[in-house]
Amino acid sequence: MTLQTIDNILRKTYMPLMTVVCLGLLCGHVVPIVSSFTIFHLCLAITVVLALLFRARPPRMFYIVAFYFLLYGVWTWVASMLWGDHVTAKETLKFFSIPVLVIALLRVMLVSPRKMLDVLFYVSVTYLLTMVVMGCVGHFTGLHLSTSASYMAPNEELHRATGLCYNPNDYSVLLVMAALYIFAYSSQFLPKRWIVLGFAAIGVCIPLLLWNDCKTGLGVSALAVLYYFFSKIKNHKVSVAIIIAAVVASVTAIVYNHGILGARFNIYGASITSLYDSYGIGFGINGDMNYLSNLNNYNISQGLTNAHSYLLQILYTSGLPIFLLYCIMMVWIMRCSSQNGRDLFWLSPILYLLMLFCPSSSLYLWGHYVFFCAYVCYAAFALDHKKQTQ
Repeated sequence: MTLQTIDNILRKTYMPLMTVVCLGLLCGHVVPIVSSFTIFHLCLAITVVLALLFRARPPRMFYIVAFYFLLYGVWTWVASMLWGDHVTAKETLKFFSIPVLVIALLRVMLVSPRKMLDVLFYVSVTYLLTMVVMGCVGHFTGLHLSTSASYMAPNEELHRATGLCYNPNDYSVLLVMAALYIFAYSSQFLPKRWIVLGFAAIGVCIPLLLWNDCKTGLGVSALAVLYYFFSKIKNHKVSVAIIIAAVVASVTAIVYNHGILGARFNIYGASITSLYDSYGIGFGINGDMNYLSNLNNYNISQGLTNAHSYLLQILYTSGLPIFLLYCIMMVWIMRCSSQNGRDLFWLSPILYLLMLFCPSSSLYLWGHYVFFCAYVCYAAFALDHKKQTQ
């Protein structure tokens, strides 16, 4: 069988294959198959094989994003070597699964960005419905998978919604990301009357977020809905000003009403001071955990030893250069997305980063990389659509 024949077969089975892979990444990071193998490892292997077999040349966007993640992986590993032997070979291999996953997943997704956006819509709908049902069962009955932190937990924690995730925060992150994708897709690719599907997706999340006391998820969902309505205003400066005011008001309310967040803000501040101690290059793999543990200052961390932000975790682990490159890349993705108008997909990378302030560490929350790749796919689609209409 020639490579051309394999490529033709893969193109015909593209949508079902990618549906299985993406659902597996969203659902499988805590569901064991045998021994130490997980659905994640299986999906990673499938994705890598598919990436190697597809012959179509990806767009330039793939090479830019792939270069960042490759540099991110190598830089962080080198930083780990410079700062001692606190990182094991097993942790290093686990960390390198991140750039491999993102690069391989993007390689396959960008074969056909428009088709992939459709695939991710069906994946998001399936995942959202499944997690809402599991979340309601967990909340009302207290029944959880043995891999959940709420399994056999004290009564107060027993009625949290966790679904297939380990804890309520991880569950809330992936739940809201799926709902936001449905919302963005409905507003962009479906007939106008189908926007009700997007509002329904956000709506079914609200009770679960309230039960889990996920203020980040509630705030991000509210911002998405506000932006949708105010984006209809022709004067973009007015809509942007309103959104900024809403963000400032939300953050202010949280700071004044929830003193428990003080520890988080101290950790966010420590991410800046860590740059001085690491000379701006970061402390490598698990850098946030090691740095906060070595501080041995309860007034700063109050027992928390993770960055509680994917964005700031990069400061701890990979230093200022990689952090700046990540920010530049995200802004560039948004700029490319804006070629098709400043719709919800244009705002999605910001909402994505805000949601990743919710879990203690999202580094190995594999599902969120699926949505990152989705936003890259939309940016590639927007650029291609603009070329075709010119």
